[in-house]
Amino acid sequence: MRQIKNLFPLIASIGVFFLAWNSPMWKQMYESRSVENEIKSIPVEVFK
Repeated sequence: MRQIKNLFPLIASIGVFFLAWNSPMWKQMYESRSVENEIKSIPVEVFK
C-alpha cells in the first residue's frame, strides 16, 4: 500500500501529460501547416 501511495503522484502526472498531449489544442499548436498559415508579412510604411 505504501508503494502505491508513493508512486501515485508519478502515475497521475503521466496520465495528465497524455491527456494534454492528445488534446485538440496541442495538435493544432504543433501542426506544421498551422505555423505556415500564421506567419504573414506586415507592411512597413516608410517615414519621411
